Order: sequence, then structure tokens, then C-alpha cells
Amino acid sequence: MSLIATDDNYYAIVRKLVADERKIPKGTNLQNMPSKGAGTRVRNCFVPKRGHTFVGADLGQIEPRIMAHIMWERYGDNSMRQIFLDGVDLYTTMAMMTFNLPQEYCVDKAYDPTGKFKPRAMMKTGQLAVSYDQSKKSFAKKMNVAEEIAEMFFENFDRTFPSFKTMVEDIREGMRINGYVETLYGRKRRFPDYASVAAASAKNEQRLIRLYTERKQLRNKETPNQRDMQRLAAVQDEIDVLAEKRGLIGYWERAAFNAVIQGTGADILKMIGNRNARECKARGWEFNASIHDEIKDSIPNEQLTEDTIALINDIMTQTATLSVPLVTDIVIEPRWMQEYAPSQWDFANCRPKAEFANKYA
Repeated sequence: MSLIATDDNYYAIVRKLVADERKIPKGTNLQNMPSKGAGTRVRNCFVPKRGHTFVGADLGQIEPRIMAHIMWERYGDNSMRQIFLDGVDLYTTMAMMTFNLPQEYCVDKAYDPTGKFKPRAMMKTGQLAVSYDQSKKSFAKKMNVAEEIAEMFFENFDRTFPSFKTMVEDIREGMRINGYVETLYGRKRRFPDYASVAAASAKNEQRLIRLYTERKQLRNKETPNQRDMQRLAAVQDEIDVLAEKRGLIGYWERAAFNAVIQGTGADILKMIGNRNARECKARGWEFNASIHDEIKDSIPNEQLTEDTIALINDIMTQTATLSVPLVTDIVIEPRWMQEYAPSQWDFANCRPKAEFANKYA
């Protein structure tokens, strides 16, 4: 008999699962298979059964779309949502808005007019930096730019997307108050130890500062004796324990935001997977894999038509709806990673069009 976790029975179910020593086979984890270099050759070894062809489809930029949806629905902030409504490149457009630069400086791999940084690359990494509360100094080091450029980015980002940081902080505050966060579809991730660890960490903060000060003094001694070295080791051990607990707080706060955004994306993929599985069962297709934001089916060659591609597009983009459109990239594959766009496929003869026949020769 299956159990449904609720707020009342959650801990009992977790205890039961932890105590259960049965080994359950989980199948092959295709998500960890590399997609570049030698991994491409390995993936090429996966072929559909005779008389079938792979069709793969993945969601485009689902997590930023979820963020844009929340910013619009909860705060009336249309800044990020409008980019998706306009159907333009997300990070190029965000970079143009943030840095007030023409498009030519914000496309992939392009530098700003001074040649000091790549606006699009900074935008793509910077969105995560803001959501993780990364310091300007750390971000500058990561992007290999001067700190004033990092500071400019953070200031401009806050001005351009005014509710982004509010969204992040509200999600974290909800976790602090309730002990859990929820996806847009109501699935919870709980943080049962956050309150107690945070309270203990706050209580020990002054102690940790004193330990850091003492460690610095001991390290700066020109001729430390054995007693100094023993004390330094003891101080470091205590710092490690207290700092680890403080680090847990930051980790859980980042995880809370991720649980809402990535968790909602996972919910949408599950809904898509369920609908896709029903269509496969009804039509005699095989649902071979769900990898990150992608599904992969084996379609009987006689059924591989433009209507089939349209149905898969509908499954990917219309099963769940947000205030921004969902988009998908569909590929037809005689073998995994030998990808042809539907426009490159001869549906009448179930093969690539003549001009694309040697694409992987």
C-alpha cells in the first residue's frame, strides 16, 4: 500500500524509509552520460529498435520562465516576462537592458565597447549570482573582471529587474517561518533543522568572531611554542564545527529558492512525462528516456509525420501553462545525437532530406 506524505505523517514516513534496507533497482541513469567528446560516441551507440526512429524534445529555458512568471504573478513585474512574450534571446536581451548596450555587444561571445567583459556571459552567470547572494568580489573573480564592473552589474540588475531579489528573499523568508517551501503546484520541500541550527549559529556568532581573532593572533606569533600550536589546533577544530553549521544555513537558504524554481520545473516535466506516456501507450510508441528537461520517444516509422511532431510539440508546450509561453526544441534522431530538425526531414520516406543526408558522414 502506498502512502501519501502530509504535514502530519511526514517524519514517520521518512523514518520508515531510512530504516528500510531493501535494495531497489533504479535502472540506467542516462542523465550522467556526457554529451561532448567521447560521450558523443557513447550516445551514438543508442539506436531505436528496427522500424522506429527517435524523436527528442526538450523545454527551452524553463527555469527563467518560471522566475519570470512568479515575478509577474506575485509582484506585477513584467521586466523579465516581456522578453519571453517577445520571443527574443533571453540573455542577449537581458544584457542589453542591464548594460544599456546595442545588441551587437550583447550577442554570444561579444565584448562590451571597452573590451573588458562579455555582457551576455556575465548576464547568464550573474542571474545565478544574484539568486545565490554571491558577493561582488566573488563574482568579479569568477568572471575575471574588475570589482567595479561587478558592482555595476549588480546595481544595474536590481534596477532592471526590480522584483527579482524580493522574490528570492520572500521564498527564503517563507522557509524560515514555515520550515518548508512549495513549488507552484504545491509540492513541498521541508527544512526541518533550519530553525534550530540558525538559532544555535546566531547564539555562537560572537564566539566564532572571537575564535577567528584568536587564530589570527596565534598565527602571527613570530616564535610560537608548543602550547601555542596546541591551542591553534583546538581553535581551528572549534572554528570548523561552528563554521560548518553557519555554512549549512546559507546552503539551505539557496536550496529553498532552488526547490521552488527547479522543483516547479520538475513538476512540469512530470506532467509532460505522464501525458507523453499515455500517448505512447495509446499509439504504440516507446517512451525511452526522460533526461533533465528532455523526453525521448521511439516512433514507428510509418507514424513519423508532421502531425506527430505537432502532437509532441503540444505535449511539451501546452500540458502545463504559465503566464509566459513554453517552447521546445524537437529533433529527429536515427541514433542518439544524430539530430535533424523537422525541417531537415523527409517524412514521406522517413529519412533526412537529400541536402542533409551526409550531415554526419
